[in-house]
Amino acid sequence: MEHTLQEDLIGKYLSGELSAREEGELMAWVEASAQNREVFEEMVQLWSLSETSPEPEFPVNLPKAWAALDSRIDLGETTLVAEPAVSTAKPALQVLPQPKVRSLNWAWSAAAAVAVLVVAAWWVFMRDTTPETLAFKTADNQSRSITLPDHSQIELNENSTLSYTYDGETRKVVLSGEAFFDVEKDPKHPFVIETGEVQTRVVGTSFNIRAYPDEAKVKVSVKTGRVEVRKVETTPQKTAPPLELLPGNTGVYIKESDALEKAQDVATKDVDSWQQGTIVFTFGTTLSEVIPALEKFYNIQINADESILNKTINAARFSRDTKAQDVLNIIAESVAGKLTVEGDVFVISGGN
Repeated sequence: MEHTLQEDLIGKYLSGELSAREEGELMAWVEASAQNREVFEEMVQLWSLSETSPEPEFPVNLPKAWAALDSRIDLGETTLVAEPAVSTAKPALQVLPQPKVRSLNWAWSAAAAVAVLVVAAWWVFMRDTTPETLAFKTADNQSRSITLPDHSQIELNENSTLSYTYDGETRKVVLSGEAFFDVEKDPKHPFVIETGEVQTRVVGTSFNIRAYPDEAKVKVSVKTGRVEVRKVETTPQKTAPPLELLPGNTGVYIKESDALEKAQDVATKDVDSWQQGTIVFTFGTTLSEVIPALEKFYNIQINADESILNKTINAARFSRDTKAQDVLNIIAESVAGKLTVEGDVFVISGGN
């Protein structure tokens, strides 16, 4: 079994036993091509990890690993280089041709090469088992388009935070605020969104979730596909069957009563209406729900008499281009109230 000259020289370089003449030979090989330099730099980086990395907490069959590497070198005369992961799939291996010459001193490179194999195995193991986490945040009047590593698309509404973690099995999102999801279909890796007491589980579909902490309800509305929404229970005995939502369906979690139920259907075109600068209220929406939604939509402050907060409005659709005062006049009339303005605050009173 024959080993490459560059393996011997790199091994001696890493162990500090390289002579001046051999260093010249190694550097000449490194400078011969960009591929040679890449291989050399990766081996040096992996070697440096061994000084600070813990012992691998998984079985490593060094003879088998070394034999496998040798068989690849003997058969294909290649060096394997791991490409960085860009999706939930494991990284592909790029095969780079390397010149093969007669080995000079196998003993010098053996210890270094085995150490590199151990560190490389640990690095791949940790990369594949350590969850990948991404975090996003928006401010007032700011939205953000997000493309996840699995190619799922998210539109994050204003004053919202979102984190994404992939642990190799589940694609998990934690959301506070509002977002529209267009999830890439992957039956083997469910997509789960946690919003406080509510968990939404999908495989591949598009839907909207509104879950602002200061609002009384969490709402999940489906545009395409099928979505399962359930309460997050603390004990298995309390586990309730999930709501199954289809296109146009809306599920709501009412925080005060700790209830999860279906609400009035919406037109699928209105599921993500906020992306078009439009806010839509279905028939029967209470004034207590309308106020925080309009406050965020127009970035204003609204006060109302407690006596009319539970009154409901007619179905309505408003564009951001419509003046806030005009919208609030309509809302006040629908609950038999009266709108006044006190400084920067809009006030809806109960009327006479």
